[in-house]
Amino acid sequence: MTSTTFLPLLAPAEEDPYGDPAAPVLDEFTAELAVAYSWGPPYGQRLVSWLDLDRLGLSRRVLRERATENLDAMLETVRVHRDPPALVLHFDGIESSLLLASSLWLKLAAWVQGDLVVGVPARDVVVVTGSKSQQGLAKAKRTVDRVFFAGDQYLLSRQLLIRREDCWETFQP
Repeated sequence: MTSTTFLPLLAPAEEDPYGDPAAPVLDEFTAELAVAYSWGPPYGQRLVSWLDLDRLGLSRRVLRERATENLDAMLETVRVHRDPPALVLHFDGIESSLLLASSLWLKLAAWVQGDLVVGVPARDVVVVTGSKSQQGLAKAKRTVDRVFFAGDQYLLSRQLLIRREDCWETFQP
């Protein structure tokens, strides 16, 4: 297991993730989303639990650092599909991980009007637009609604998020 790598990905936030040692390790992200850590490859099938950390002799900090380093090393594989007035990101079924890659958002900020706004309705769906694009915001919201209507296996959030001062928060139009 020590040769396994980890990646961070978004998961629904839980009320008390610390009560069960078999529960996944979660770090705060937004009110309804948390950062979980996936074993891999393949990523996204199994989340790292508190018991796993104990067995591996890893601290939460080391897990977070390794996962972030692995994500940064894989960013060259991200594909951006321009679908005006929005962008769609592709990253091997774990697109939600990309919200944790600050360097990617610095590049994408130049492609949108206003602040970056994303819809991340499921682990494998990220749509990007700008806060000043009414058409883009409408498209992002429609994408979120469609994913929730279809019932994706790994649903995350109905809310759009906006990036301000290198942090994501709930977008209030």
